[in-house]
Amino acid sequence: MSQARRKEYQNTTVRLPRGVFDQTKTAIQRSEAASSFNEFVVQAIKEKLNKLTESEIDAAFAGMASDPNYQRDSIALAEEFERSDGEAWCATENVHSKARPSKTRSR
Repeated sequence: MSQARRKEYQNTTVRLPRGVFDQTKTAIQRSEAASSFNEFVVQAIKEKLNKLTESEIDAAFAGMASDPNYQRDSIALAEEFERSDGEAWCATENVHSKARPSKTRSR
């Protein structure tokens, strides 16, 4: 392994309950979930980290629902863009409602 490639990884030791270890080895052997025990563990950790990140984002958005400052700013923004949104919608409707020219075939 090249020196640059080796720096991308950190070795560690993990102690697992025997049952979890056995189930993981069986899952790897029976399916194509991962090509190795290490790959399975890395995938599991990444999945858990993604779920934690999503939970943090969800919690931040949930907080916005009860934040009076956010609610006030959100309403002000909606009111500010109400006219231009309506104009854009009307322009789009006019484009879609125009009849398309008929196609003629030359013989």
